[in-house]
Amino acid sequence: MGLSGKKRLGKEWVIVVIICLGISIPPAGAAFPEKPVTAIVAFAPGGAPDLLCRPLADLAKKYLGVPIPILNKPGGGGATGTLEVARAAPDGYTILFNFGGGEHLVRPHLEKLPYDTLNDFQPIMMTSYYPSGLFVKEDSPWKTLEEFVQHARKNPGAVRYAHTGQGAVNHLNALSLEREAGLTLTGIPTGGGGQALNMLLGGHVEAAQVAVPVVWPQVEAKQVRCLAYSLPQRSELYPGPPTYREKGYDFRFWISQGIAAPKGTPAEAVKKLHDAFAAAFNEKIFQQTMQTLRFPPYYLNTEDTVKYLAEMYQYYGQAVKKLGVTLKK
Repeated sequence: MGLSGKKRLGKEWVIVVIICLGISIPPAGAAFPEKPVTAIVAFAPGGAPDLLCRPLADLAKKYLGVPIPILNKPGGGGATGTLEVARAAPDGYTILFNFGGGEHLVRPHLEKLPYDTLNDFQPIMMTSYYPSGLFVKEDSPWKTLEEFVQHARKNPGAVRYAHTGQGAVNHLNALSLEREAGLTLTGIPTGGGGQALNMLLGGHVEAAQVAVPVVWPQVEAKQVRCLAYSLPQRSELYPGPPTYREKGYDFRFWISQGIAAPKGTPAEAVKKLHDAFAAAFNEKIFQQTMQTLRFPPYYLNTEDTVKYLAEMYQYYGQAVKKLGVTLKK
């Protein structure tokens, strides 16, 4: 048998094996998507990112035409799951939910990370941004932000506040309040919003600076009071307290939530992903879910998301430098 005959026989055997194993091969030039799109959430199941992303993915699959399974990859404060997407094939079949958080916009200015926020990802769209807020117990003597600030000025270092971690968005918020209001507070880092809330409720600290949606059920239960939060203007989701900006403190420390793919993902795939998630985002049932979870909707298309993230990345970099933040506890 000649060389050409052996090559032909080899190809035939490959075809037989593929048929026997039931392996499907997308036809050449097949339109995206031809298989499920895996969405990675870089935090543990059941957290705030998970609660928002799962219903969005469930609705988007009917527009995309394929399943969108969620894969939780916690670790490294969000870095583990983020890195997995950065290293994934840029074909549109692996995407990252919750893109635009502190692990993407703040931490790169504090330490060397194995990914580059602006150069290793292709943003797809924004879905939400939620504020950081200053909370005290309901029986606290401070009913307003002004009363809190006045007391803290007179008692430097005496007021303790819990926050989610050194260099986190909530920490930057509190440090900026100290700087602009002329205060000296004693910050105590914890492992997350739940731990910070427990410290406040347990009387171990006088205040807590945490993500507002995490604590709002306790606000409604009359256990804690929100003195101010960090959105540009008041949201109907958080009735009652003012924004920091209203009170003369102009800083933009909120937590962004978006969707991204690896850099180099084809434009056609990016567009189809955007269109599917945008359609799901606009469904009434998803808007109701966001309202229930108290996540303010903040949709941006692909082009505007790229601009927004670049702007916020620069803003946080300047803030970290101005505030002298380090990861030393």
